[in-house]
Amino acid sequence: MFGLPNIRGSCWVNAALQGVFACPSIETHEPDKNNPIDVCLMGLYSSKGENHLKDLMDCIKTTYMPAGENIGDSHELFVHLCDKLPWLDKEFRFKTANQLTCKTCEAKTLKEDSVIELNLTVEKSHTPILEALEQLVKPYEIEGWDCEKCKEKRTCISQTLFGSFPKMLMIHRLMGNSINYTSILVLNKRKYALCAVLCYNGAHWWAYARKMPPGQSWFELDDKRVRDVGPNQFPVAGSMRMLLYSLLEN
Repeated sequence: MFGLPNIRGSCWVNAALQGVFACPSIETHEPDKNNPIDVCLMGLYSSKGENHLKDLMDCIKTTYMPAGENIGDSHELFVHLCDKLPWLDKEFRFKTANQLTCKTCEAKTLKEDSVIELNLTVEKSHTPILEALEQLVKPYEIEGWDCEKCKEKRTCISQTLFGSFPKMLMIHRLMGNSINYTSILVLNKRKYALCAVLCYNGAHWWAYARKMPPGQSWFELDDKRVRDVGPNQFPVAGSMRMLLYSLLEN
């Protein structure tokens, strides 16, 4: 684990990059020489933060993402990097679907999609993450829905379904009440281990990360400051914004 210098309020850039560097696949990834972002990213990683950070910021800089010039959002940058780096997008992308079932005639409609993250919101503080995930996929009723088979407005049941599962699972906690995370997450008999947490306290971004397999020390990565915080969980429920889980091989 290594730190990254803060350039004009670039803590949000550094935190997002530490999330990328926590992905196990980066150890064997060969950069695409035709992709300047990929080249700079891997140059930064291979130099352990000594080179290419400013070059990378120049590559990713946009009017809405002022890397190296102003404050931004780590989550937005991480999504942007997935869009610009096909290998990273492949690690996180998975299939979902929204199923609507008419309560009257039981006709079903299915709208499929592919996403790179799960967005969680909860009604109460310190909600366990498994409970928050259960809320995400729990069926709920929608009144006044136009049923194509009934040709009338009906009540339908809406439910989120999973069509596949990613190698890397990104969970984004929207602003609001806190969620209590767990280091190991089991979804449909697939076991995921937490490998990075991106935090925000309202003014500053930082990250926690560890190497896989699980059981190794966590490191607090706050710009250039790197601190070993041991192998146990740490209290970040209130400041946690992103959780990155790595799929464990059977």
